[in-house]
Formats: sequence, structure tokens, C-alpha cells
Amino acid sequence: MKKALGKGLSALIPDSYLQPSKPEPITSSTEKKNAFSIPESAFQLIPIGDIRPNHDQPRQEFAPEAIEELAASIREKGVLQPVIVKKTGTEEGRNLYELVCGERRLRASLLCGLKEIPAIIKDIAQDDFLEWALIENIQRQDLNAVEEAQAYQKLMENRLFSQEEIAKRVGKNRVTVTNALRLLRLPEEVIEKIQTGQLTGGHARAILGLPSPEHQRQMARRIAEENLSVRQVEAIVTRSNAHRRKPKNARNLKPEIVDLEHRLVEHFGTQVKIYPRKNMKQGRLEIHYFSLDDLDRILEKIKLPKA
Repeated sequence: MKKALGKGLSALIPDSYLQPSKPEPITSSTEKKNAFSIPESAFQLIPIGDIRPNHDQPRQEFAPEAIEELAASIREKGVLQPVIVKKTGTEEGRNLYELVCGERRLRASLLCGLKEIPAIIKDIAQDDFLEWALIENIQRQDLNAVEEAQAYQKLMENRLFSQEEIAKRVGKNRVTVTNALRLLRLPEEVIEKIQTGQLTGGHARAILGLPSPEHQRQMARRIAEENLSVRQVEAIVTRSNAHRRKPKNARNLKPEIVDLEHRLVEHFGTQVKIYPRKNMKQGRLEIHYFSLDDLDRILEKIKLPKA
């Protein structure tokens, strides 16, 4: 059974397409003229060269391997769902269009060598392009967590939507939108790891609970290096925060001790505290660990041989 489309996207596609009568998908070997048995009013075959990309496309990352997989599917079964376009004008006797939804399908069809692609033509206000593309990508789960958050932010800035309005339009809970937008506060290094797939949205939300950008960067590196699960990261962050909330005596450290402490934190990827005595010749060094795996990692850092 075909998975039902969400409320937002279903409004974009005519009923005549949602319940087709056994369409024959278009492939490079299919006759173009009568390739589909769907009524012509549902979609048209449009030359791919006449379609321009969506300048408001919320999705920024298009993994080449994913496009190749989709292209392989199209070679085997054809384009099973039309893209959505808006007519923008004419040039030298041919119609020109801007893509609203379906950039992955368009790219994969180009990779297959197709000259035409099935498309639904919609008269969409320019200001609505981002909203439509965002709805389609969210319902297909095509966006990473940062791309989704950036699209929400753009809607807030360009359309002056509140978080509540965005939530209603994309079919999300307002808290979900709020939590997504919080991800944009993360350091650039962490955001890059989300965009490249090294971290998931769940990892990112857990990292937000750490006290400083430096702690967040360190945790992001650990996740990438050690392939930590979201649950493991949540546990580490919870223990770290519980420890941090305990009352502590004030430490009046000299700048050189503060610098050394920061270097040790960077080296071990965990909390490190230095407690020098008044004579500065003795003191105590604390290296924190939050699991046995964490301890093993620290011991490897200091090259301590295993028993």
C-alpha cells in the first residue's frame, strides 16, 4: 500500500494523481507520448532543460551516492511521482519553469539521461516557495536537522511567521520547531558534523545540554570518533551536568593554571580540574570520566598499558 502523504503535501497534488489508474512510469526506453494513463490535467511531461532549480530549496546536501541509488531505481521502475513546478515565462517559444518540489528526482532523472520528466504545474506565489518545499522535504524526511532548522529560521525572517504558525503549517508540534531552532546556536564545527551526517538531530539536541561551546565541540568529536549512540551521549551529558551542579569552593586560579586546565580538557575530551596549593608546588589534578568506556579512552590517551 502506498504511504499516505501528509496533510500539507496532499494539498499540492490533484486527486487524479493521488489515485492513478495503474500509470506506466516514464523511463529512457518508454515512448514519451502516451507514457502515463493518468489524465493529462494531472501532470505534463516537461523537458528537463526547461526547469530551473528552486532558489529557496531548504535542502543543501545532496549525497552523490543517494542520487545514484535513486537514478538506479528510476532506470528500473521509472519516475513514479511527478515533480511540482511553477511556470515563470517563455523564451524562444518554449515555456520555462521553476522547480518547487522534487530536486532529487530531477537530478536523478538527469543522471539517467531522461529528456523529460512528469510535472504538476502549480501557480504558486513566490513567497510560498520555501514553505512548499519545506513541507515536501519534511514529509519525505529528506532534510538533516540543521537544514530543517535553517528553513524554519528563514520562514520566520522572510514571512514573519511565529513558531506557532510554522508548526501548524508543517504539521509539527510547536516544541519540535523550538527545539529545532535551538540547534542553530551550536558551534559551527558541530553544525558541520550534522550536515555531513556524522551527528544526528538526536545527538545535536543532547549536546545542547552541555555548558559551553568548547564542551559541545569536544562531545561532537567524541561522537564522531567513537560512534556513540544518542542514548550514550544523553547519559554522559546528564552525569556531567549533575556533577557540575554540586556546590564547589571557589578556585582563584592564575591565568597560566587556567590555560593549562583548558589544554588538559582539550587533550582528554572531558572535565579536568587543577587544585594548586598555596605554595603552587603541590596540588591535586582531577580527570573526570562518566563511564567505563570513557575511562578506557582516557587511559589510552595517557598510554597506560592494560593489566
